[in-house]
Amino acid sequence: MVFFEKIKLIKNLHNEKYRAIIVHDQKQRSKIISFFLNSKIKVLVKNKSNSYFSDIKEILKLINLNFIESDLNTLKSRDKYNKTIDNSYILFHFDEKWIHKEYINSYVNIEPINDDLESFINSIINKSGKKLVITTGVKKPKILNKISSDKFNSKLIILSNIDFIEIENIVDSCELLISCHGAISHVAAAKNIRQIDIIEKDKLNFYKRWTEHFRNYNFIYRKNFKNLSRDIINML
Repeated sequence: MVFFEKIKLIKNLHNEKYRAIIVHDQKQRSKIISFFLNSKIKVLVKNKSNSYFSDIKEILKLINLNFIESDLNTLKSRDKYNKTIDNSYILFHFDEKWIHKEYINSYVNIEPINDDLESFINSIINKSGKKLVITTGVKKPKILNKISSDKFNSKLIILSNIDFIEIENIVDSCELLISCHGAISHVAAAKNIRQIDIIEKDKLNFYKRWTEHFRNYNFIYRKNFKNLSRDIINML
């Protein structure tokens, strides 16, 4: 399934034409994907500094481009996603990073039990007065199969099996993103969407390398779900 998702992503991105592609995460999959995309210039950043953003600004100079603030708005709106959700909603991206056995075992366990997850959903809806949209990664966490939208008076929408370009559009229209740090965090930053980012405390310097340029950005350290959900609710 993951393989076919990557093929689908390459196919979607291949329809675009780029002046330059900058690969700055050092991941083999990023190098492979960029190989198949239409671009006059491809640049691999070799992580010379403590900030990937600083590296990118140096690369921009190499391709004769000057950085301006509006360059942070890196993602254009796409028409693929059929918007059926009111614009007034909070987005909770609940992927495998919330499930302890499916993520990095050395990281703090933030996996919720069913009652705590339902309580968290209820608290978000009641405090914000807005709809809550839950999206997932490629693999939908099993616990979500136990969550019924009917319990939340049509204020909860759960979306799974959607591709990343569709998720881009869902982020674009939300008022707040709650997620564990990942690609979706960078979408929110590019769209200047307020976000609460869940990160591992021992990896703070690593995350800082990625988030120096983020706008509307807040983070919380991973901790047991009851305390984590309380802190998130307090930040709404």
